[in-house]
Amino acid sequence: MATNTVIESLGVYFPAGRLTTKELVDGCRVKPAVDIEELTGIKERACAGDTVNEYSIDLAIKAVEKCLEISRYSAEDIEMVICANICRFNGPHFKVNYEPSSAVQLARHFNFKNAITFDVSNACAGMFTAVNVMDAFIKAGVVKRGLVVSGEYITHLAINAQREITNSVDPQFASLTVGDSGAAVILEASEKPGIGFHEMELFTVAEHCDLCIGKPSEKGNEGYVMKTDSSKIHAIAIGLTAEHIGSSVKGTKWESSTDHYIMHQTATRAISTTMQIINSWTGSDVCTMENTVFNVARRGNTASTAHFVALWDHIKNGAIRSGENILFGVQASGINLGVAKYTLDDLPERIMAVEGKQEEERPAQAAYA
Repeated sequence: MATNTVIESLGVYFPAGRLTTKELVDGCRVKPAVDIEELTGIKERACAGDTVNEYSIDLAIKAVEKCLEISRYSAEDIEMVICANICRFNGPHFKVNYEPSSAVQLARHFNFKNAITFDVSNACAGMFTAVNVMDAFIKAGVVKRGLVVSGEYITHLAINAQREITNSVDPQFASLTVGDSGAAVILEASEKPGIGFHEMELFTVAEHCDLCIGKPSEKGNEGYVMKTDSSKIHAIAIGLTAEHIGSSVKGTKWESSTDHYIMHQTATRAISTTMQIINSWTGSDVCTMENTVFNVARRGNTASTAHFVALWDHIKNGAIRSGENILFGVQASGINLGVAKYTLDDLPERIMAVEGKQEEERPAQAAYA
């Protein structure tokens, strides 16, 4: 029988620290020429790092713990682990780990003794790149199920931007939009008709790879910086994304049956512009304020985890439900772009069965993301 790859479980984790956009902007040596909060819609974000003693690998571990808690499977059932985070800062003072890989470290921590393990790196498209790879292994019958995970501690970019910005229009201002999180999904094949990934297509337009560059600081600061030509990368990426999504849904059942559009969560204005161009391209209002997810206000741009953070949040707030159709619009520097069409099984109900019980048991005065 034909099979689709399904998300058997999902786990998301947010570190304990919080940073508001106002705090980040107020800490800059030179203030931006635009109102970052008004432009992006980002009010605050979770942050890891030395102040809370949480780093990329810790965020990944916590996300995997939650994912396994919700899953019907145990660690020994996982046959492949792919880790996809951009950031590899795994300890105080920007301690970087490349070998052993993050996937190997997770396999050791959880005793994924039956798993093939490796990392992929593809900017903010990392998790969907890993999902695409895992999907191929599952459909080829090489593995029955696998784990894709990312732990993104990237607010260190914002801290260096505060130190290094010297102009009111500066290529490091995009660094003030990032947020930290961990996300993990278990994928497996399903023969149930109509659920899972129906289509997944990723592609790269490499001629624009210089519009967003991450590299070590050239000013003697620890860690990395990110320099982005925000105007150009948004203009190109939004136009290509709208065309790709528009052509993917126009004339298909997805033109009328998509319950939720989850774009890459960079900024409210960018998502709104993408919606408008998609509607113009298709000639109909396929994207509306009711079916398009805006998740940046409290999360910021959480890089490779962004789509799954948005999915998690909107399952938990009741907006996304079992059986609904989701179209994921992938965007990343590179420029990497893609579309993934997905129909949920009962994953939202299973998440809420665990999370709802925990919230009932949690003390009323406790603060949590």
